[in-house]
Amino acid sequence: MTATATTASDPLAAARELASRVAELASETERERALVPELVKAFREAGFFHMPVAKEYGGLQSDPVTLGKVVEEISAGDGAAGWCVMIGQQNASFSGFLPPDRAIEVYGNGQICCGTARPIGRAVKQGDNFVVTGRWPFASGSSHADWFAAECMLYDGDEPIRDADGNHKSRMLLVPRSEVTIHDTWHTTGLRGTASNDFEVKGAVVPADRGMQMLVDGPQHPWALYKSLMLIFLNHGTQSLGVARGALKAATDLAAVKIGYGSDKPLRYQSRLQGVVAEAAVTVAAARDHLYQKVGELWEQAQAGDTDPLLRARTRLAISYATRSSLRAVDMLHSALGTSSLMQSTPIERQFRDIHMAAAHVMIGQFTFEAAGRVEMGLEAEFPFF
Repeated sequence: MTATATTASDPLAAARELASRVAELASETERERALVPELVKAFREAGFFHMPVAKEYGGLQSDPVTLGKVVEEISAGDGAAGWCVMIGQQNASFSGFLPPDRAIEVYGNGQICCGTARPIGRAVKQGDNFVVTGRWPFASGSSHADWFAAECMLYDGDEPIRDADGNHKSRMLLVPRSEVTIHDTWHTTGLRGTASNDFEVKGAVVPADRGMQMLVDGPQHPWALYKSLMLIFLNHGTQSLGVARGALKAATDLAAVKIGYGSDKPLRYQSRLQGVVAEAAVTVAAARDHLYQKVGELWEQAQAGDTDPLLRARTRLAISYATRSSLRAVDMLHSALGTSSLMQSTPIERQFRDIHMAAAHVMIGQFTFEAAGRVEMGLEAEFPFF
């Protein structure tokens, strides 16, 4: 099996070029509760979903800072579209943990993977295969994915398969779309266009080597990103930063034309709003600069083959802080604009809902702050991907 490489040469330039079209289609994406086909095609051709895939598998093998900036640019146009790119990238990082032929089978020819890192399925051993059954929630990108990552607990008949320490083993197994049923469950406050539906598998036979044990199996490809996989969560922070940037633009655009109550001038002449916009702008900028600085430092270290638990923890903290700062900035702008921000005619109404949905994700939530705090105090993180 051979890979077909993407023709994309500069995904960040492509993201900046596409951002305005993403914004134009944001209402349609939300209405359809799925990424519109035009954008799926454009993102696939630009290589957005395959940036963490090795070049020999048909990917771009982009550095993590570029990954994050692409998600940021798309999210500035539409948070749901940016979220779909983010999840596609995260699932594409599994390619480095598969044998080469399996990586090409799943990710070659522009194929997209989505799924859920939650071992709630059941996989029963059958020779060199597993028979997979289960139902998983929150499969962002279910509308356009070609493959689904289904994490399962392993069984030999009715008996749990255990490791050398007696722990019940799990495995992430990759299932083609043809053997998956999508359940229309994604009816939410925000990020409606991500199609984060439930998916179900009933008795699919999956080769054992078309998968990996999360947090246990090491990478099979030598690229540094696969050895420091927590860097892939950078794009949770940049997705939020993109939404906040979009909200800043929406607020200033609205303030330039909306006449304030009891005034004959647009809102931008109000000192109260000027102060809020300034604080929101510096809140986002400071969190963004700090995030990319920490990711850059960790990436340099990863490429050198080194690892520092404190730097890893501070990078994870910077990712979560970027989301928290973005949430604060959007909330400030949304409140300062008053009733104008409640109208669906302005993007900030959607951005307010989207940022609150994004901030609820466990990988950037309060648990990550607590884990980083434990590392700061000389303790173990006790949280995955630290």
